[in-house]
Amino acid sequence: MRAIIIGATSGIGEEMARQMLDEGWQVGVTGRRVDRLDALAGAHPGKVETAAMDVTDPLSAEATLATLIERMGGADMIVLSSGIGKFNKDLETGPELETLDVNVTGFTHMALAAMRYFAGQGQGHLVIISSIASRRGDRAAPAYNASKAYQARYAEGLRKWAARRGLDIAVTDVQPGFVDTAIVQGKVFWLQPVDKAVRQIMAGVKARRSRVVVTRRWRLVAWAMERVPESLWHRM
Repeated sequence: MRAIIIGATSGIGEEMARQMLDEGWQVGVTGRRVDRLDALAGAHPGKVETAAMDVTDPLSAEATLATLIERMGGADMIVLSSGIGKFNKDLETGPELETLDVNVTGFTHMALAAMRYFAGQGQGHLVIISSIASRRGDRAAPAYNASKAYQARYAEGLRKWAARRGLDIAVTDVQPGFVDTAIVQGKVFWLQPVDKAVRQIMAGVKARRSRVVVTRRWRLVAWAMERVPESLWHRM
């Protein structure tokens, strides 16, 4: 099996690459920090293809993805794991637009490129790493939560697009709770080890599930988030 992970220089994307490699996958990895990609390739000789990519330069990123697919002889799965999130309690414009540039504009270009490729070959699996933050808005990072909601709904739309065309394309929306990665800022509760979270992600992905919430205890949190009255949510 061949997988490409867009955003594999840290966090969930990097750990997914490691676990896939341990299972015998051929893996292509992209990101801005080429040294991290090279280190991963060096630890798994002959099994990893690397490519520098910045999704905020979407046309270049699309061309890089196409070239990487060709170098790998095709792709069965493409994982969209690149993303940023910044605290912005003062509602400054810059951080919000930076977040949207990566999590919405860059994400959309990559998702569409992946789906067009899979449609051309008649099958494939797109995995989108969104977040439990997609369930509600938040004062600390308004653009982050909103962008993750966009990704979750976009995944749903792409599933319907494939289904209406009778294409064998799975689209999995992965919604982690707090995972012990660099994107988490400050003290948080129920912080998940990244290896544990990714093991559960991989189980859901292999089952071709539409949505995967990890870890299991966060499924209860996700359920509660959507049902808390807005007046109470504002006080939390």
